[in-house]
Amino acid sequence: MSLLSRVFERINAEEAVELTRALVRIPSVYRSGEPGANEAQVAAFVESWFRREGLPVEIQEVAPGRPNVLAWVGDKGPGRRCLLLEGHTDVVTEGDPKDWTRPPFAAEMSGGRIYGRGAADMKSGLAAAMVALAAFKRAGVTPKGKLVVGALVDEEDGMMGVRHLVKTAAGRELDAAIVCEPEENELCLEQRGVVWARIRARGKMAHGAMPEAGINPLTALGAILAQVPALEKRLRKQCQKSRYLKPPTVTPTIVQGPPRGVGAPQSNVIPAVAEMTLDVRLTSGISSEGVEDEIEALCRQAEAAVPGVRIEWEALNAFRLATKVEKSEAVVQAMIYGVRKATGSAPRYGGVPGSTDGTILRMELGIPIVTCGPGSRLIPHQVDEYVEAKEIGDAARIYTAAALKYLEA
Repeated sequence: MSLLSRVFERINAEEAVELTRALVRIPSVYRSGEPGANEAQVAAFVESWFRREGLPVEIQEVAPGRPNVLAWVGDKGPGRRCLLLEGHTDVVTEGDPKDWTRPPFAAEMSGGRIYGRGAADMKSGLAAAMVALAAFKRAGVTPKGKLVVGALVDEEDGMMGVRHLVKTAAGRELDAAIVCEPEENELCLEQRGVVWARIRARGKMAHGAMPEAGINPLTALGAILAQVPALEKRLRKQCQKSRYLKPPTVTPTIVQGPPRGVGAPQSNVIPAVAEMTLDVRLTSGISSEGVEDEIEALCRQAEAAVPGVRIEWEALNAFRLATKVEKSEAVVQAMIYGVRKATGSAPRYGGVPGSTDGTILRMELGIPIVTCGPGSRLIPHQVDEYVEAKEIGDAARIYTAAALKYLEA
């Protein structure tokens, strides 16, 4: 019997489904200032599960109540590779539970689907990775290299978990990563980048009845809004066209005058300060400097349009540029092999419309990443979120076969 067959025998698809349901039942929405509203409880569950399987575990305390959990089989050693199966333990808010047709944390099964917040994004992907790792241990198969599962915190906001990981010894030994985000088990070789540009305009406060006595920063933000379509067009010229991704977009998402913490808005007051946020989505081909130059030019143009206004900007949560990996990369070839062995079918390819922890892994470590996991890419962050149960077992087998193939080299 081959090594792969031995490991496949120890993958129980029903176990992967029930593990997903157990993870979904643990709410892990982060709410600042609310005790217990973090990833601590679900991280403790993951840690305990790994330890029961006899796997070594490393806990990285990223912030109070927000630990990364790592477990692994094998050893990197000289001339050997290290592969990460990456998932996150936080989920977005459930919103108003009354909007759901099923309780958002009940993990109900119906029609072959698991319903609940995080079912797709991404506790099913994390469960599949956990089961894949445990199958090696159960089968007594040690890969030629090191296979790591990382259950990281804070993916849905500032990505503190992965930013912490890449600075540690465990992060620095990684050679490639499979990001287990919901993509219907397609092999996603590209993902869009994102820059949240917060722009602050400073003018002069005055009475609304006497605008000539002030300098209105909102007028400057209006000049920026008017130029957003032109900025979007310039970015599209600098970025590469993608078969799988939408072209770059620039979307205004927040306009405040005055911003929070600088005073209360009043109908008869020209504020001294106003802020706006642009959500900039990118495909490959443009550098951080290229994006900075474009936003800087936009701000200076608005300053010129409204004399006396001073404009500054910053990238919230740093830059997350688009990623792209070629099919010739060893980890992609391993995933192609994994899909064929696990499903008997050729892989389907796609692109990630948003940004994942993989963006940071690629930017900071320079390693190739492939995004592939159970769940529809269209369902995350919605009410009645769900995952097809069959996709979870398939994902576990894909990860197992791909890991064996990649680490053999």
